Amino acid sequence: MNFRRLAASPLSTLLTGLLAVLLVICVVYAPGEAFKASGEGLAIWWRIVFPALLPFVVLSQMLLAGGFAHGLGTLMEPFTRRLLGLPGSFGWVLPLGMTAGFPAAAEAAATLYKQGKISAREAERIAAAAHFCSPMLLVVVIGAGFLGRPEIGLLLLGLHWAAGLAASITMHFLFPERADSFQGATPEAKAGPASASKPKGSRLRLALRRMEEAREEDGRSFGKLLGDSVASGVQTLMITGGYMLIFAVIIHVILLAVPQPVPSPFIPVAVQSLFEVHLGSFAMSELSPSALPPAIAASLLGAALGWSGLCAYLQVRAILGPAGVGERYFLLNRLLHATYAYILTLASWKPISRWFPGILPAFNGSEAAPLGNDTPAAWLPGWQQAIGVMEWQLWMVGLLTFGFLSIALVWRRRNEP
Repeated sequence: MNFRRLAASPLSTLLTGLLAVLLVICVVYAPGEAFKASGEGLAIWWRIVFPALLPFVVLSQMLLAGGFAHGLGTLMEPFTRRLLGLPGSFGWVLPLGMTAGFPAAAEAAATLYKQGKISAREAERIAAAAHFCSPMLLVVVIGAGFLGRPEIGLLLLGLHWAAGLAASITMHFLFPERADSFQGATPEAKAGPASASKPKGSRLRLALRRMEEAREEDGRSFGKLLGDSVASGVQTLMITGGYMLIFAVIIHVILLAVPQPVPSPFIPVAVQSLFEVHLGSFAMSELSPSALPPAIAASLLGAALGWSGLCAYLQVRAILGPAGVGERYFLLNRLLHATYAYILTLASWKPISRWFPGILPAFNGSEAAPLGNDTPAAWLPGWQQAIGVMEWQLWMVGLLTFGFLSIALVWRRRNEP
């Protein structure tokens, strides 16, 4: 498949053009409301996405240039190839995506592809498999803010991770990797999993050699690397923020144009969840029990987080497209992630309700919300909370990376002939 042709397909061009026309119509139709909605989107970006994403994007760029991901990938190659058909560098990108949230994984996958370490198809599969919502969104914003129960956010986070990993494994078995997709990747990736599991000499020495080779290939000084990493991270965040502002305006004006009274209270929720996950999760948490049973509302919230919105897809496409990486596999993975999240949340609802008896009121309309605060911006975390969560995320990415590496080494030891 020609991924560059796919990235520049007429359908993509039509979608971009329609989005631009729709934005102009929204601004002309309701300029005051559009300005208010853009401020709301800016607040969400500044107080959730920016602190949760920027440090990890910069750190990822520096570790990739320094060879850390390549050395780690050498150690994890046999395990990731067998389980998911992905190169060992996925062992770094997956913890990054699970802790930083989208589109950090897509940025790392595009960087690996530009370095020539993985193929375009592998970059697409890695970006899809490591695409998760930020723990700050699930635990602090949805759990503590929207629902008033941080432990519910932790439960949603666990189900979100489980559904994403299950979707990635399923996609690997439904669409197994082809041998020709290894072209342009690392030497051990081209040779396939069989040769990758039997390197010459110690695998640890090979990992150190790969790290040194990657660092020498990059060749930048620390000051140059830091500056480039910050510039790349800020550019990625600007793309993300731009899409969030655009979709905040479009969603707000579309809902303003919907005839009143709305035939079903679920229609505005469905529109927001389809387009943007932050606004959709807020609308989902505000549903009354007369609109949807709590179990269904929680399951649909999990599905919306798994889908992550059309806005998130366009953010990833803006990163992968210029690099020549397609996104069809990414879309299929998002749909499967949403399906698994819905099923897992619905199946675990009764046990969760039994273990946590106070969970039901949280989905019966939040009583903790002060009057007049009917927008998600009223529930965004402060900077002290954001810094605390960022510290937690840094510990989490380290622990997840160490955990995946330990599992890979134990698995390799048990499968050695």
